[in-house]
Amino acid sequence: MNTEVQNPNDFKVVSFHNPTTYAFTPEMGCMYDSKPIHGKDGIPGIAPGETIILPYHVGQQLAKNLAKRILNTSPAASVDPAGIPTGVPIWSEARLEEEKNKLIKDLYTEEKPVQQSETDKLMAKVDEYKSLVEKLMAGEITSIKQEEIIKDELSAKTTFVDKQEVIQELEKREIKHDKRQSKESLEKLLV
Repeated sequence: MNTEVQNPNDFKVVSFHNPTTYAFTPEMGCMYDSKPIHGKDGIPGIAPGETIILPYHVGQQLAKNLAKRILNTSPAASVDPAGIPTGVPIWSEARLEEEKNKLIKDLYTEEKPVQQSETDKLMAKVDEYKSLVEKLMAGEITSIKQEEIIKDELSAKTTFVDKQEVIQELEKREIKHDKRQSKESLEKLLV
């Protein structure tokens, strides 16, 4: 079995606080993977003085971005007598880390979700069939065919995004089809 290596911080939950007097907006870096983070009011960004709970990796990124914003309000870089910038950085890595740690606090670690084995999946299927037989015995359904019809009606209501999904459904139901036909023609076979 191929097990995926996980980061020990993947299940941590943190508290992120905006101590500034201004809203931390997506334009300032209040986003993760190019997606804006919404505050308690539902508007993109985090209001001044607001504290929200986030997954560890999102909280770390927001804290780093806000720390840079806070440190970037310092005076302009110093210049030598000739007016040439001396190249002194606005912040050091240690100063950035110190500021970032003021904005974020670890709360707790969630339990790692249990991965289901093939046996567990099969046993769940056994339970599903057992409940089907119980329904049949209780008279809730008159035959297994009726249960299949109900399932088919539910799956017929499914909308397919692309032609490939329609073809997969046709193959699953073992319905003969020509893959060269249009999506609409193939969907008619499902009815």
